[in-house]
Amino acid sequence: MKRIVSVLIAVILILTAAFASAEGIQKAYYNDDYAYLGDADSVYVSLTLEEAYYLFQQEGNYLILLGGSWCGNTTPVIGYINEVAKEYGVSTIYNLDFRLDGASRASHVRETEGAQSQGAPIPGSNYNYLYGEIASRWLTNLNDYVEYKVDTASALVYTDSSGEKVTVPKVQVPFLFLYNKDNTDENGNAAPIVAGLELMKTRSDFVADDAENTEAVNECKQLLRDTVFEAASKVSLSSFTDADYIRLSYNEKSAKEIFAPDEEIAYEVLTYRQLKWLLGQDGTSILFLGGSWCPNTQAVIKIINDYALANGVTVYTFDTKLDGGYARRFWGYERDLHIRDNNSEFANLYVDLVLDYFHNIETEYTIESGNTINYENADGETLTANKLQVPYLLVYTKGLEDEYAHFIPISAYIEKMLTLDETREDYVYAEENYKAYTDGVFTVFEAYAKLTGSSAVQIAK
Repeated sequence: MKRIVSVLIAVILILTAAFASAEGIQKAYYNDDYAYLGDADSVYVSLTLEEAYYLFQQEGNYLILLGGSWCGNTTPVIGYINEVAKEYGVSTIYNLDFRLDGASRASHVRETEGAQSQGAPIPGSNYNYLYGEIASRWLTNLNDYVEYKVDTASALVYTDSSGEKVTVPKVQVPFLFLYNKDNTDENGNAAPIVAGLELMKTRSDFVADDAENTEAVNECKQLLRDTVFEAASKVSLSSFTDADYIRLSYNEKSAKEIFAPDEEIAYEVLTYRQLKWLLGQDGTSILFLGGSWCPNTQAVIKIINDYALANGVTVYTFDTKLDGGYARRFWGYERDLHIRDNNSEFANLYVDLVLDYFHNIETEYTIESGNTINYENADGETLTANKLQVPYLLVYTKGLEDEYAHFIPISAYIEKMLTLDETREDYVYAEENYKAYTDGVFTVFEAYAKLTGSSAVQIAK
């Protein structure tokens, strides 16, 4: 039987009181996601892959943790890293997960070419250049800190955009490191990893018969102090926010100053795993679908930001180009890791997102038009989804039903394609276009306000 659904491309969420701030959402997510973290006020802040690309190019010092909650080595030490960080007064550790859906090995871009699982190719290995370029461009002294060095059989091999085979060290996770792009060693050689540690421990290393091995825990914490945190204590740690990323990516990709250097930005960024977690929480959200790679999204990102600021909300963004389109745009690779694409090995992530959460979405591209996204599941069943255009703004409420007990999680939306090209009829700031779009945006904010017991502010004249 074919299931037909409507699917979104990217998501920006404005959260209700339970998650009123970006910090609150990050902390709640990490506390839920990591069984052994045990801290509702942890230091962790997530990075999408493209956010990491931008961070690696910034000046300053940053503590970064590579790893995810799927990892049997990361999970048992995440709490100890957090405890030592707080001991040293560290407020933020940036976390990047190379499994881009936060779960399956299929989405793991830190897989060498030809990687297989139970005899089948791992799709992530087709995109392993997304990891390889990080090692080649920015973590150039990674070899000094990892077990799987460039001259070992366990190193990672990828094909670069020119067709050349490149071998780089393969980092194991968790890997905690202090990063400064401009750091050099005593000989003047580039050494962007100032200090680093692969911490390959399991839960059994710290717990036996349900009792904590205090000696092992103390040894782990001391190792963290000696290898990373003492080095971090000698420098001033820098900040890289989601707002910084939004400003940099939209301005760079549009070749315009969409956001001024001192302009407040309400957007926050979510990974795929965080998005699914968030959509499973109670409450009403406003979602904006799009990415910095999209000219139509570039045209309206500031307008929606202005409404979010005027209405006192924080906006969360998710881009279903899981690499943000960066490798194709700037490095010459041939395709993006775009889950809203029938040619993608990861179309299931796109379709399943809506199967679970977005039951009544409406789009201009209908099933009847044939412009759909689909994939075949393990049972041979074809799941089909409308192809949503971006930008798409909507109000979402988990579990909302009509009088007939039908799920209606989407209560208002606007789907309209505009541009920043002043010579075109669809120029966003042409009087008629601007009025139509801002009226639509206000309708969405107004619906959100009614559902949350607040009031909406109309800012357009």
